Amino acid sequence: MLARRPAPAPARFLLGVLLACAAAAAAGAQDITVRAEVERSEGYVGEPLRVRVVVAGSDQVSAPDPGVIAGFSVRALGGGPNNSEIITTINGRTTREVSRGYVLNYQFTPTEAGDLTIPALTLQVAGQPQRTRAIPIRARAPQETADYRLRLSLAREQVWAGEPVLLTTTWMWNSELEPKQVHGISHPLLDDAAAHGLDFEPQAPAAGRDDPVSLPVAGRDVRWHWGRTRVDGQPFTTLSFAAALLPERPGPLRAAPATVVFDGVAGYRQARDFFGRTVRQPVRQRFVVPSNELTLTVKALPEAGRPAEFSGLVGSFELTAEAAPREVKVGDPVEFTVTIAGRGDLRRLRAPDLSAMPGFGEFRVSADALPALSARRAALRHTLRALHPEVTAIPPVRINVFDAELGRYAELASAPIPITVHPTREVTLRDVEGAAADQAPSAPVASRREGIAHNYAGPMLLVDQRFAVGSFAASPGGLLALFAAPLALAAARLALLLRRARPRRPGAALAALRRGLAAAGSEAPPPALLAALRAYLNDSLQPARAVHDFAAAARLLRARGVEEAALEELRALFAALEAARYGAAAGAETDHLGARLVAWAERAERSARR
Repeated sequence: MLARRPAPAPARFLLGVLLACAAAAAAGAQDITVRAEVERSEGYVGEPLRVRVVVAGSDQVSAPDPGVIAGFSVRALGGGPNNSEIITTINGRTTREVSRGYVLNYQFTPTEAGDLTIPALTLQVAGQPQRTRAIPIRARAPQETADYRLRLSLAREQVWAGEPVLLTTTWMWNSELEPKQVHGISHPLLDDAAAHGLDFEPQAPAAGRDDPVSLPVAGRDVRWHWGRTRVDGQPFTTLSFAAALLPERPGPLRAAPATVVFDGVAGYRQARDFFGRTVRQPVRQRFVVPSNELTLTVKALPEAGRPAEFSGLVGSFELTAEAAPREVKVGDPVEFTVTIAGRGDLRRLRAPDLSAMPGFGEFRVSADALPALSARRAALRHTLRALHPEVTAIPPVRINVFDAELGRYAELASAPIPITVHPTREVTLRDVEGAAADQAPSAPVASRREGIAHNYAGPMLLVDQRFAVGSFAASPGGLLALFAAPLALAAARLALLLRRARPRRPGAALAALRRGLAAAGSEAPPPALLAALRAYLNDSLQPARAVHDFAAAARLLRARGVEEAALEELRALFAALEAARYGAAAGAETDHLGARLVAWAERAERSARR
């Protein structure tokens, strides 16, 4: 019998590493958990329940859409990653623990009483489907109290499809009591606006005060307005808001009761304070107050008499038009505005095509007219341009609507707007050139059956106005124009060369220096002496560039053969004159500098001649 030889140590080590990695991968796959949590398993109809979906082991989560769940109104409240990291150092050894997760929040509001179930939700976690468990919920029917009430009321009990109707929601309570904290407001009719083809716009009641309270309804903040009323002879304080419903589907529309959940004062009890006096203490409890139910009858629009150009507006409207300016020339722009206002949802308006309406063929109509829409007003803006001066008015604009008060289709028409259109004069080349008034007018164009027709005649046409280069060059003026500039440039260049080539009389620069110093007098200031030195250098050396300092002068003097001793004396003279210029020498010292200047110039002249 053969015995199995044990694996070598390196092989056993590698096998252990692979097994550990596989175990870690398996453990990582098993670490992903998903669970659903609800804050309580019992509640009232209309009382919102907070549901959390907690994912552990990954933050790569695709949030599920619960969709429509029987017995509940569902609203997603958002969510996000729930990650943490813990770093621990013990005896110099550091360990790092990373926890990844995700949290999703939902609000489930029961819409009917009884035993309900929040079904299992399916999530995509790290690319894999994960399911939560189903949660049973018991919902009890709320009861209205004598002191706290909620009322729904409609402005009309039946409307046409597409016609807005005002729904008022009023929360009232005994004026001796008061609510303390609102936990939630459920309004199924407004919550399910998309499912029922509804839309609503919060509005202030006519009797509202100026200090409204903002409370959430159907996922948005709504301004509730204060008021007062009496119920069975008792004073009640009210908070209310109005919403314009827009039913689209014909048939009965039943509004389930709305619900408000809050902590309020239920009454008062007798108690004693710190000093033993009898006081009233409020007794607080949670209230879930339902509203009444409503039914709205929605009638379908009649097919008989429906115009082909029906705008889609249902309600009561009026149409006006404005134009500016009203006095223009042919082709000038006219800003034309059509305004529709009234009771109805003007966001349904389909902008009419003015160019297809009678009378607007006399205008060029802009194609970029965009309606400025709101729920109660629409403004259609166009730019019109009259095509000829015979236009006297902008014709009426006509829009077909359904008049809900009369129960039939009607045509709205704006009043015609009178305008004045002036003709325009064509601008000719003669206008642009500004031809003289005394010029002979040209003969009118004549038509001939054959040959070339000479359409214009006149003295000005008999002059040969063609340009010939040869004739221009042969004329005296042409020759002068061609050669004047080159000749002037050549003369200037020749004068400069002759000046530079002319020999300088020996001693002329020194004589000029002596005359200048004699004219300045014995008290010549240092700036005058420095200027005299520079003038002497430029006069005697005739440099291409003017000499201003010792360095430039030294280069030229060395080229002339001036000895270095004279150059050193010139350096000292420049320095002394600069110092005297700023106050280092005055009086006799200045006279001495003038004498030094003349002596140096004489020495330089002798050195240059040798």
